[in-house]
Amino acid sequence: MRVFSCLILTLILIESAFSQVVVVKQVVGNVEFVVGENRTIIKDFSTFSEKKGVFILKDKNSQLFIRIGDKLDLLTFSEDKHRFSLIDLIALKQDSHKKEEGFLDKFFSMFSVSHDDDVKINGMMVADKSGISRGGFNDTNIILLEEKIIMMAGYPLKIDFGSSIDSDKIEKGEFNILVKDHWTKKSILNEKIKETYFLIDIDTRENLSTLWDIEININSLKKIKGTVKSISLNSAKRKLFDQLKDKAIAESKTDESTYQIVFIESLRSSGLLANACYYLDLFIETNNNPKLINYKDHYTK
Repeated sequence: MRVFSCLILTLILIESAFSQVVVVKQVVGNVEFVVGENRTIIKDFSTFSEKKGVFILKDKNSQLFIRIGDKLDLLTFSEDKHRFSLIDLIALKQDSHKKEEGFLDKFFSMFSVSHDDDVKINGMMVADKSGISRGGFNDTNIILLEEKIIMMAGYPLKIDFGSSIDSDKIEKGEFNILVKDHWTKKSILNEKIKETYFLIDIDTRENLSTLWDIEININSLKKIKGTVKSISLNSAKRKLFDQLKDKAIAESKTDESTYQIVFIESLRSSGLLANACYYLDLFIETNNNPKLINYKDHYTK
């Protein structure tokens, strides 16, 4: 009976592993997915689940940034390793492939995403702007955010509330933004804007934790209320995030986009949507990279 139970458990685990899909976040160069005689040219944001399939990086300029379940990985070409079977990737047997200077290898080994591509916050897709949505509150004049807006301490954030208000108010509205420290009631931001987004760029790294109350007055009656809270990371993981950010900022002045997309995807996948929103727009403004524009269009359409 014990042997039979173990066999059932093994089959369940195997089936669970193969139920996962490989989600392509970015493809560079010439990469194919081959199943038998069938060859598919890989494109950004495509998904693959055929366990007999193999990803083939055709040359040294090819690479593939992917997500498998709760893991991110970057596949790069080398003479010794340029074929990656889906079955091995899902089983996490990709030890032999080499990543640039080992940095992303170290980053991915410590990083595990907290959301998958289908998760929603308050009924909205994780990728939608800053994750703001209408909450269940009795006062119809108040849009209450049930979920806190999560931020990385010391990182600027951009909060876009355009999807939470009526389109006719967007065209002619002026909005008063008030952000206060939840405990001290000290004003963090108090300004009037005409855009449906605002930025917060202050250094909060000295604080053990950050908790802010947000109030966005749409007109004399309607308002949006919510909370911003910082997350806590251990020093090693925070250091890697900071290093990745620096690499992404440096790369944004070139035609490359790998570090930028890895950085944005890592923020998004950690629920740090407002930070991701800020940096993605910053990178696009810096270089107008088509890869980044395509990435943004995919997650905000």
